Amino acid sequence: MGTTLKNSYTSFKSSRFFRFNGDRSLLIGTAVALIFGLLMVYSASFLYSEERTGDGFFFFRRQLSYAVLGCAALLASIQIPLARYAKLAPILLGSTIALLACVWIPGIGARVGGATRWIGLGPVRFQPAELAKLICILFFAKALAVRMRSKSAPAVAYLSPLLFVAPVFGLLLLQPDFGSTAIIAMTLAVLVFVAGIPWKWVVGLGLTLCAAASLLIFRSPYRRDRVLTFLDPWADPQGGGFQVIQSMLGLHNGGFIGSGLGNGKEKLFFLPEAHNDFILAVIGEELGFVGVLGVLFFFVWFITKGFRIAWVALEKRGDAFSFLVGCGIAVWIGLQGFINMGVVLGLLPTKGLTLPLISYGGSSLIIDLWAIGILFRVSVENRSAQR
Repeated sequence: MGTTLKNSYTSFKSSRFFRFNGDRSLLIGTAVALIFGLLMVYSASFLYSEERTGDGFFFFRRQLSYAVLGCAALLASIQIPLARYAKLAPILLGSTIALLACVWIPGIGARVGGATRWIGLGPVRFQPAELAKLICILFFAKALAVRMRSKSAPAVAYLSPLLFVAPVFGLLLLQPDFGSTAIIAMTLAVLVFVAGIPWKWVVGLGLTLCAAASLLIFRSPYRRDRVLTFLDPWADPQGGGFQVIQSMLGLHNGGFIGSGLGNGKEKLFFLPEAHNDFILAVIGEELGFVGVLGVLFFFVWFITKGFRIAWVALEKRGDAFSFLVGCGIAVWIGLQGFINMGVVLGLLPTKGLTLPLISYGGSSLIIDLWAIGILFRVSVENRSAQR
């Protein structure tokens, strides 16, 4: 019996999957954040779920199922070489644009909360905007990698891939989904910067993005109202400012160490749908400043880890595509985390963006884990090249 178990272990250890010896701390950190998120979704949603569905575990079970699917996507993505993503990037972008257009097809698109952002297939709903964040990174990384290898590429060549991504921006703004549009635009701007575009172009691109964002905000009544509410939430405490005010009250009540897990009061129908975008307010109330600091530390660590993995790909292997993909994933997930935290803390206008790996949401969680699997694959290929 002992010999059989030993042989089975030896066989597993030599298998193709086990030889994927990447940066395991990335997987450990992701697992910790995922488990923490499941715990907080349960704490934040139990009473709301019981009142709404008669089952206190309804949202927790759904989030758990999303986590299982996301982990399966992560494990599958580890198996796929980065070169294959580079080859398929144009096809993936075209497919994503088609999915974004499908939200407007009657019987397929689903309208929720005044926005048409979901594809509904029976009880299952999928938000293609989440997929667009990852696919735009993959496509842009492939396009920019070519420019990085060509030292004589003109500066304007770094911006030409925007022509192919423009339909994604247009379709997202039609939904409307300004938050996802902003995340993609800022992430791609960082990719252009790290790819080596001259500083004067970086400044010009930044000013252009700011001008475009200002125009989009002030030409749209609902976006303009969000900015005004951000500037003075107490001007409409029972309307637009209600959620932000309740969020700040929860953070204030939490103090330094919080009221204890499960003991928060704001989730008792004061803070609307606390398990979604404002879950950090529940964390702050129940785990205090320490809990919020822990979340902040995770996203700082994730960005640092992602850039280290990406830098090794460029420095040791000369793989510009893997470098840009790693940077893009690190910036996207980290930036979205910081923006979500800024909204909950009252430092930014509301955006409708999830807190990656922690707040409730199926599409976002599955795509985030898929992306982290790709980042881990970069580390796998780094270590394989160093042997």
